[in-house]
Amino acid sequence: MKIIGIGEVVWDCFPEGKRLGGAPINFCFFAKELGAESYPVTAIGEDELGDETFTVLKETGLDLGYISRNILPTGKVLVSLNEAGVPQYDIVENAAWDAIECSPATMKLVGDADAVCWGSLAQRSEKSRAAILRLIDAVPDTSLKVFDINIRQHFYSTDLIVESLQKANVLKLNEDELPLLISLLSLSTDFVEAIAELIARFSLKYVIFTQGAVRSGIYDMSGEISSIDTPKVEVADTVGAGDSFTATFVVNILRGASVAESHRKAVDVSAYTCTQRGAINPLPDSKK
Repeated sequence: MKIIGIGEVVWDCFPEGKRLGGAPINFCFFAKELGAESYPVTAIGEDELGDETFTVLKETGLDLGYISRNILPTGKVLVSLNEAGVPQYDIVENAAWDAIECSPATMKLVGDADAVCWGSLAQRSEKSRAAILRLIDAVPDTSLKVFDINIRQHFYSTDLIVESLQKANVLKLNEDELPLLISLLSLSTDFVEAIAELIARFSLKYVIFTQGAVRSGIYDMSGEISSIDTPKVEVADTVGAGDSFTATFVVNILRGASVAESHRKAVDVSAYTCTQRGAINPLPDSKK
């Protein structure tokens, strides 16, 4: 399996220290942990933090050949956790990943991808948005094209969301993002009906809908729904939980597993991720 994550790479700066992350990096890391060939496509700065980024990423085993460098600073997110361990983000603007490039080598990379995942945050700049959408257009129609909407702060617009939805065949969203989509796209206020409308309007194969500590659901184009209650675990933080969920579901679907089986494995991996500090932590063999 050849799986690609496109978008931001950031250092999540917690009160106790910093950890490398960003949704595409997290997604690629978990796909790699589950046995896929995994390629992050992003940009980092020509600065000391950029050097440290490469040093840390080399230890993950990811292929780093599609990470470019530029004169903008390496991305940072100032993170604070509320009493439930849920992160609150202050994403520093004008970062290196606001200037992602669409190189010939990267175009070739995505040309035979089995799955590609991207979000809305890295599209906050016109340069990165144009590069990302051009790359998505080069992905085969038979591949899984996963739009993990990943709404952060004010870095989105209706046009941006609609354009990515039109290019996607899988949508990942959470309990905060679905109400926003309902408002922006004038969908039914009933969550199940709203998801059905999204599937019909944008010809989606799957909608992955996570509701934090409550439950998650996988909705497919045939109208089938897989719903699983979220396991109760001792939460260290929830950073990367959604990314691990998406990666696990995608890898297992590509392996030929059923929606229900892929969903169950995604729930298990996501729950484990919540018991760890930060996102990038090796998975035990029992979760692979």
